[in-house]
Amino acid sequence: MSDIPDPAGNVARRLPPFPDWKDHALFVDFDGTLVPIVERPQDVRLSDSTRQLLLRVIRASDGAVAVLSGRALESLAGHLQGLPLALSGSHGLERLLPDGRSVMAEDGAPAEALERAFAGLKPFARSEGLLLEHKPGAVALHYRNRPDRAEICQAAVARVAEAQELRVLHGNMVSEAALAGVDKGHALRGFLAEAPFANRIPIMVGDDTTDEDGFRAAQELGGFGVRIGQAGTVARFQVPRMEDALSWLSASLEAEPERR
Repeated sequence: MSDIPDPAGNVARRLPPFPDWKDHALFVDFDGTLVPIVERPQDVRLSDSTRQLLLRVIRASDGAVAVLSGRALESLAGHLQGLPLALSGSHGLERLLPDGRSVMAEDGAPAEALERAFAGLKPFARSEGLLLEHKPGAVALHYRNRPDRAEICQAAVARVAEAQELRVLHGNMVSEAALAGVDKGHALRGFLAEAPFANRIPIMVGDDTTDEDGFRAAQELGGFGVRIGQAGTVARFQVPRMEDALSWLSASLEAEPERR
């Protein structure tokens, strides 16, 4: 695969070598990485081929696969039913281990701040015809149906977040006022302290700015990140499209027998 320039004029990194899944763990974003971005988040569907790919990685890694998402854990779990993997929702606030145990991270702001943020954004969302979502760890304003209003939406969320001492997360067609102190890097580190992830080398794959904390954590722990798209990133490797990342995962499994 050829190198691609990012917006800053840098050259994006080539695909990484194939990992040995017996000593690596996969951490992967959901929207934009396993499923395409759609206008209404509730309308996404995990394709049969991607479901089968995840099952193959789960088997090859002895279950060391986790999906890290900004979605609420309940929503994420609903789209991944039947897959024996770990889940993290709300940008690291909620975690569900493969054995069914759930973990809620300690956050850096009271839940009442989210209530006030939701109330503050509700009139704006209604007037713009946008979806406003109240999740356990964040209030998310989705503007996938109004991409022309991105800057205005981002500014509205930033104002409310600052007033409530919440952090701002700008993702793919969504801006969030989120609780401080937790992120996808926090979730990745938490999983690596538990079986079946302990003592494995982490790989983080994602497409969004909210995945940067995960890339950073994976690389600090001896692994690497793979960023989808052409945006600037801390990830060591980068691919143009979601399909390229999935193809790389599939090819890594085909390479497994060569090692044995």
